[in-house]
Amino acid sequence: MKIINDNTYGDYHIHSSTLSDGLNSIDEMVIQAGRLNYKEIAITDHNQEYLNTYNFKANTHYSIISSRRWKNIHNDVQVIFGVEADLLNENGDICDHIQNITPEFIILSAHQKMYSGDRRSIKNGYLNAINRYGSKIKILGHLCSQQFSDYLNEKDIIEIVSAAGRAGISLELNCANLVNDKTCMAHLKTLLSCCKSLYVNSDAHTLYEFINVRDKGFNYLKLNNFI
Repeated sequence: MKIINDNTYGDYHIHSSTLSDGLNSIDEMVIQAGRLNYKEIAITDHNQEYLNTYNFKANTHYSIISSRRWKNIHNDVQVIFGVEADLLNENGDICDHIQNITPEFIILSAHQKMYSGDRRSIKNGYLNAINRYGSKIKILGHLCSQQFSDYLNEKDIIEIVSAAGRAGISLELNCANLVNDKTCMAHLKTLLSCCKSLYVNSDAHTLYEFINVRDKGFNYLKLNNFI
C-alpha cells in the first residue's frame, strides 16, 4: 500500500466556511496549513446537492475561485480547489459540482441523507459510479463510514476497493471519522489490507481537526502494522 500524502506533505479533504459547512474560512485554513509546514492542501467543500439539502449558503460565488481571483497571499502552500461529490443512488449517479462548476479534484463519498437509492444496493452504486466516472474521481472518501456499514460486508469492501484500484482511484483513511468513532473498524482493516494507494485525510471541519486528527490516523496505521 502506497500512502500518497505523508504526515508532512498535505491534507486533501478539508471543508471551509467560505463555501460549505466548515467553521473556518479558506484563508484561515491556508494560514494553518503553513504553520503545519504542509506543501499542498485541497479544499474540498460539499457539492451543490448537499448544500441545498442541508440549507448551507456559500459566502461567495464559486466563480471567484474557478477564475483564480483568489490567491494564496499567506505562505508557499499550494492550494487545490476540489469538491466532495455525493453518490446519489445505485445507478451510480453523482453530484460533483458547486454552483454548476465542477472542479478537477473530486472526492466521491456517500452520505445517508444524500443517497436516495436502495441502501441494500449501495455496493452497486459505488461500482457503477466507478465505471461511469472513474477517470474523474481522485479519491473514494470515507468508504468505511458507519453510515452504510449495515449494508456492506467485507467482501463488498474488497470488491469496491479492487474496482477503484483498476480505475486508478485512491482510497481514504478518514481521520475525523476515526477519531469521532464514526468508522466501521472491521471494514477499515479490510480496506487497508487490500488497497493499492491511500490518502490520509482529516476531513476537517474545524482548525482543531485540521491540526490534530491526521496524527491520530498515522498512529493507528503504525500500531496496526500498516506502515
